[in-house]
Amino acid sequence: MLSEGPSAEIADLRQRLAEAEETLRAIYQGEVDALVVRGPAGPQIFTLRGAQEPYRILVERMHEGALTISSAGLILYSNRHFASLTERPLEQIVGRPLAEFVAAQDVEALRGLLGDGARWSVRRELRLQGSNGVIPTLAAASPLIEEESSAVLMIVTDLTAQKHSEEIAAAEQFARSILEQATDAVLVCNRTGRITHASWAAERLLGHPVIGQLAAHALRLHVDPPDAAAGQGATIGAPIEAPWPDILAGKRIRGLETWIGGGGRPRQDFLLSAGPLHDRGGEHIGCILTLTDITERKRAEEHQTMLVAELNHRVKNILAVVQSVASQTVAASGSLAQFRGSFEGRLRAISLAHDILTRLRWGEVELEHLVTQSLAPYRGNGRVAWSGPALRLEAQSVVSLALVLHELSTNAAKYGAFSNGSGRVDVAWQRLGGGLAELRWTEVGGPPVTQEPVPGFGNKLISRVIGYDLQGSSAMRFEPDGLRCRLTFRISTAAGQSEAANAAVAS
Repeated sequence: MLSEGPSAEIADLRQRLAEAEETLRAIYQGEVDALVVRGPAGPQIFTLRGAQEPYRILVERMHEGALTISSAGLILYSNRHFASLTERPLEQIVGRPLAEFVAAQDVEALRGLLGDGARWSVRRELRLQGSNGVIPTLAAASPLIEEESSAVLMIVTDLTAQKHSEEIAAAEQFARSILEQATDAVLVCNRTGRITHASWAAERLLGHPVIGQLAAHALRLHVDPPDAAAGQGATIGAPIEAPWPDILAGKRIRGLETWIGGGGRPRQDFLLSAGPLHDRGGEHIGCILTLTDITERKRAEEHQTMLVAELNHRVKNILAVVQSVASQTVAASGSLAQFRGSFEGRLRAISLAHDILTRLRWGEVELEHLVTQSLAPYRGNGRVAWSGPALRLEAQSVVSLALVLHELSTNAAKYGAFSNGSGRVDVAWQRLGGGLAELRWTEVGGPPVTQEPVPGFGNKLISRVIGYDLQGSSAMRFEPDGLRCRLTFRISTAAGQSEAANAAVAS
């Protein structure tokens, strides 16, 4: 409605100005004998021809300023409305240059208006200088030719109210443009908390038009209690309502974490900012609310917190493994040099397992991938081969099995198939069912085994890791042509079920 108001008012002003100009023109040129003027006392008839005083009464009762300007720019006549408009006594206006009552930046425009007005009727906007500031007006000038001299007749219409309406309309259009482009949810409320304006993002967020509703009812914002854990505010402690009394009272709020959800609706997290809305006079007339969606950020923070906790757990586990390996290696080593070689080898096996897990983001690992990486140093000249179905290991089993493969390959390099130029190792695995798998390590072509070796720390480590960490069993047997090792251990149950289902479909 604001966009139509100024146009209608300006049209009305133009009509009134045209009527006033026509009336004065007719009066000056003697084309009318009498006029009917509607005043507080009702219609009054004024006789014009040869009657100067009724004419003056007519001009004084006009709602526009009326002036007669000499060719030199002096005010020859002014009605009282012009004096009221410029907030000057009437006796200080007549006889003075009109330029003294015009804003300095419009003096040049005044000269052009008077110059054109001496020849034909013209209209231009002109800013007058009042005692309290600049007054926007619409000035209409037309020639007034008498027998003795020429002058300019000027009608001045106050545009203050119209300019103010235009400013309000422009400001509202500007505000609407901002609301339409805003990516955050923005709401404008009156003093009672009823929504008067809403951005497109706000209506998209709530899923329905909200203008005319109370903000507290339309939003249903909740605030987690101070002791609520991140991401668990809806379940730890009862949520409290957003501080609507403070918001409606004009209190500024910045970055208050709130959320919307419940009743089957997923939780959405926001940063709430609120501030008072004032009019030109500084009176509090409402508030502006902004909701910035931080749902994804909150989820990322929760995920990060979970990852940090998981990392702490894994680091503790790694340190425990390293500490155990170091302690057992020290106990089994006869010298510092022996300890150093054995311990560094086992650390490399642990590091290898963690490299694999890191690349796969600590997900499940294919058994073949672990075997390939663990036996990579011995793959030359066909000295090692492996085969078996696709089996997946859970993340917590990878480090343990990597240590076992390290102990077997290290033993083969020192005493078995990898210790000469002709030995070979075959690795084969299969699924046993019940979440278990079997891996067989077979050495051939190595130095002949003449007697049963004394079990060392490597054998004990394999037995302990398989039995406790992998919930399986191990068996070692030294044949004349090399070691035979049979390991059973748990694999990923989900992977086993999936592959069993695929096998059933295929059959």
